[in-house]
Amino acid sequence: MSWMLFWTVIVSVVAVAALALAEWRRRQEKILADIAEKAPVGLFQVGGDGIIQWANQAELQLLGYARQEYVGKKAAEFYADESEGANVMSRLARGETLHDYRTNLRTRDGSFRNVLIHSSADMKEGRLLRARLLTQDITGQRQAEEEVHRLNQELELRVQQRTAQLEAANKEMESFSYSVSHDLRAPLRSLRGFTEVLLEVHAAQLDSRGQDFLRRACAASFQMERLIEDLLKLAQVARADLQVEEVNLSSLAGDIASELAHSDSSRAVQFVIEPECSAQGDPRLVRLALDNLLRNSWKFSGKRADARIEFGRLEGHEPAFFVRDNGAGFDMAYSKRLFGVFQRLHAASEFPGTGVGLATVQRIITRHGGRAWATGAINQGATFYFTLPGTSGNGQTQNPALTP
Repeated sequence: MSWMLFWTVIVSVVAVAALALAEWRRRQEKILADIAEKAPVGLFQVGGDGIIQWANQAELQLLGYARQEYVGKKAAEFYADESEGANVMSRLARGETLHDYRTNLRTRDGSFRNVLIHSSADMKEGRLLRARLLTQDITGQRQAEEEVHRLNQELELRVQQRTAQLEAANKEMESFSYSVSHDLRAPLRSLRGFTEVLLEVHAAQLDSRGQDFLRRACAASFQMERLIEDLLKLAQVARADLQVEEVNLSSLAGDIASELAHSDSSRAVQFVIEPECSAQGDPRLVRLALDNLLRNSWKFSGKRADARIEFGRLEGHEPAFFVRDNGAGFDMAYSKRLFGVFQRLHAASEFPGTGVGLATVQRIITRHGGRAWATGAINQGATFYFTLPGTSGNGQTQNPALTP
């Protein structure tokens, strides 16, 4: 009797445990079903026959169907290309796993949604029992990709058009340069030659006013020839191919400073050149830019007995080189005019020039992918900055004001 009671108790405990386990599993399945139903991405399940057995709310909302219009139907019917849908179902039937499979699904209103499909399958003895699929809507992403592609094509077309325009402009510039160098310089030199002959041979036949007119005409012809030379240099900067290599700017600055010192022995100018400053650039064009800047400082410090010209490198977020002088300076209110062609902030009678040098500097620096700017104050000197790629140096100088 006691054994019968024992086994009765054991069977009762097992039965209660089985009921509890079944209830626990039911609750877990309900929790998982609730999670799947409320998931923010589309989820659905198909049977081995390709019929949709279940779909969550996100899947129905994605395609716009009511549950009874979607569940119970063949999954292949909802693909934009039904043959592609049949192929997908065939792959699932073979136990394949889909990952980031891109396709188009048909919505209730006849439009299409571009989606990525991910799948997992339950197989038994080589036969598909069920497959679970996740659909990720990438319609917006696809539209954005198509828009980017369209914009890239449009940009490429514009670049081609601008390139053609630039090539045409370069040809026109070359034609202009030829005309300047051959058609204009010859009569200009003739004019200058005749005025010089008049001054040397026939000046005695003219009064002082007539002689002054001739001297002015001769000076104007010299100025015009310098202007033509500067314009030709500016045009050559735009057309020249860059031959980029390591350039020692300190060495270039030293050579230019020596040339300037020997050009006028009456001036005692203090040159301060920071050693070992180098960058990547076209040696010929970089020298032309540095030559223009140093000659600019030489010219505008000409009225100072204690003239000082510096070249160096400034450290900072954007390392830059500088040419600084303690000369005439300029009003910062007009700083934007400095690098324009024919833009001058001082009268030609005070400081001669053509107004092309700084424009040439900016053109050269811009072609190298850098930028140029300046700071200054009237009668307190000026500092011209420029950047070049691949800058290196001793790094001793700190940058007080690197931004324009």
